[in-house]
Amino acid sequence: MVATTIYQNPRRQETDGERIVTSTCASGCGGRCIVNAHVRDGKIVKISTQPGKWDAEMPPLFACVRGFAAEERVNHPDRLKYPMRRTGKRGSGEFERISWDEALDEVASSMLRIRKEHGSASILNASSGGAAPLLNNRNTVQRLLNMFGGCTEPWGNISRQAEAFAFQHTFGDYAGLTGPAGRDPIDYANSKMILLWGWTPGDGHFGTGTLEYLKHARKQGTRMICIDPRGSHTSATVADEHIYIKPSTDAAMLVAMAYVIVTEELQDQHFLDRYVQGFDEAHLPDGAPPGSDYRSYVLGAADGVPKTPEWAEEITGVPAAKIAELAREFATSQPAAIHCGFAPGRTAYGEQFHRAAFALAAMTGSIGVSGGNTGVSSGSTGSAGVGLSGLPTGPNPVTTKVAKAKLADLLEKGTSGGYPVDVKMIYGAFGNWLNQLPNTNKTSEAMKSDNIEFIVIHDHFMTPMAQHADIVLPASFSWERNDISTPWGIGHYAIFMKQAIEPMYECRNDIDICTDLAKRLGISGYNDKASDIEWLREFCEGTAIDDFDAFMENGLARLPPPSAPVAFADQIDNPDSNPFSTPSGKIEIYSTAIASEPDFYGLGSIPAIPKYVPPFEADLAHPLQLVTPQSKARSHSTFGNLTALQAVDPQVVWVHTDDAVDRSISDGQQVRVFNDRGATIMPVKVTDRITRGVVSMKEGAWFSPDESGVDTGGSANVLSLDSPSPSGAQTYNTCLVEVEPVA
Repeated sequence: MVATTIYQNPRRQETDGERIVTSTCASGCGGRCIVNAHVRDGKIVKISTQPGKWDAEMPPLFACVRGFAAEERVNHPDRLKYPMRRTGKRGSGEFERISWDEALDEVASSMLRIRKEHGSASILNASSGGAAPLLNNRNTVQRLLNMFGGCTEPWGNISRQAEAFAFQHTFGDYAGLTGPAGRDPIDYANSKMILLWGWTPGDGHFGTGTLEYLKHARKQGTRMICIDPRGSHTSATVADEHIYIKPSTDAAMLVAMAYVIVTEELQDQHFLDRYVQGFDEAHLPDGAPPGSDYRSYVLGAADGVPKTPEWAEEITGVPAAKIAELAREFATSQPAAIHCGFAPGRTAYGEQFHRAAFALAAMTGSIGVSGGNTGVSSGSTGSAGVGLSGLPTGPNPVTTKVAKAKLADLLEKGTSGGYPVDVKMIYGAFGNWLNQLPNTNKTSEAMKSDNIEFIVIHDHFMTPMAQHADIVLPASFSWERNDISTPWGIGHYAIFMKQAIEPMYECRNDIDICTDLAKRLGISGYNDKASDIEWLREFCEGTAIDDFDAFMENGLARLPPPSAPVAFADQIDNPDSNPFSTPSGKIEIYSTAIASEPDFYGLGSIPAIPKYVPPFEADLAHPLQLVTPQSKARSHSTFGNLTALQAVDPQVVWVHTDDAVDRSISDGQQVRVFNDRGATIMPVKVTDRITRGVVSMKEGAWFSPDESGVDTGGSANVLSLDSPSPSGAQTYNTCLVEVEPVA
């Protein structure tokens, strides 16, 4: 194990005429892999990764196919090369080349005018965290806007809002996957059993080396079971068994497992008595209504409906005998862990799925012990991100906030629809929101409206979001600048992203774009550093990176791992000195905060204990449920335009064999997937590796409407619902559609 910081050179030996430079693609997959650029004559000609054999304690940071696509990405003929001004209607793709001075002058004058006429709150920061190194990231724009007088900030994590809410109200403050929520992957092998519930790191990556750690655990005898509406690369690679389940019903199955554990007295009662609030009536907080505990709900004492496996079978499609068998095995195979993906949380009432999973972990005493887990997806108990802060943003003078899941509605309706602000300007960088937010057609029409007076975008390509901009600014890639990146999924390391080539064409670093804008806006102090290296050196001061020059030269810093491999070991070992940061100081199956304010965000009521709540979309005309898993070829929409990767994981819609027969659909033909929100045309894959009544298409494919408005790129979000869960979470996987063959 690493006891002190180790600086490694992750490159092969250079050959004559070739220079090899270390970086990473820094995409939104959670991993941070070694991507070595081979440079000849000032051009990237090849990509390699860190050499070596996989080792559990110090794994090589092997790049996936996305990392190896860096050469195509940098040299792609469709790269944005110059500043562009819109000449046609928004969304038409009609632009003209202009100079940087013209572009920045226009952006600055529009910002000054809009602030004067409508106030700072009318400016919406639509920047995202897709590619998130320390210097060139969302904070770059947020710092500029905050110093300009502030802006409206959307709240809610698009990926894991349901998990974050559930975690906060069960265990206390949620610090994300790099904070106390996680479990070091080296501990996977200490589990007798792992439930991979909607978690597919073999497909979506989810941290460099995650699948290898799972393979290692399986070789050590860990039994693994996948619960998912569709078969995946993950289940085919590491699972002993795959259980197919209907989307939006996962909480019902977890509640039924709790019923079996309670009725057969398999729970860890000592753990529940010592560490948990609200499992049974004896451990309810003062003032809680009698019978409002979790045990009473599970047994049906509260509502007269026992949550039996038979009850759950009707809802989930999973046989009752299988639910009972899984519950017994999980309770008696300790230490065991449940790893819950984000997908089941991206459903109506998805926060209830995560809360029910946390309750199952508590009932079995799986929390704070080696081989156990809280029930979150993954993460490290102390990753490289801890202590490495990026560009400071300063305070935002504007307090107006809007849920990300309601942005389409906000842009469309504004104050007339009950929202606190009318958005007049959108500033977007580091993301492709139009493509990734739900109900894309609605968002597109709202962005085309004259109500939105100005849109500026930084990007690498003319994405669907950029096509709606008034000014598009060409940003440099990571290989064209210096920066630092850390994993947010798993791992205790940092990568120095050393500049490999000069920025191509007229592309500029995001920090430089914002610095030039700040000067035009009359902002002083935005960037007082002579170079990006000065910023990066400052970010590392006082951290485990104790030799910045060695880090910059070598490229990889291996940082000391945490003392405890699982979250909350201190709380379990010594609860009196280390209480949980909840109101009760305990794990709260019954949430005191939710009980006092059930309609937490004004988006709907949330029960104080985990419950199954039926999804809110029901449409007999569109009887198939759509799920939108991650693609191996993309990180959300990033890499979506690369031909090499499109061949790796083609965009198709999965349809169960019986559903295909019912609709006269043949494998490989073009089909129309549609509902009242939109339609997309794409090839079909007829398969038995998906639950009947469910269809699946990978999220992130670029929105590409034809003249009639029908998407031709396989964009899932032309179909998804922009009605959030009460926790503010997106509900991508609560979506009903129909599929028909294209004549």
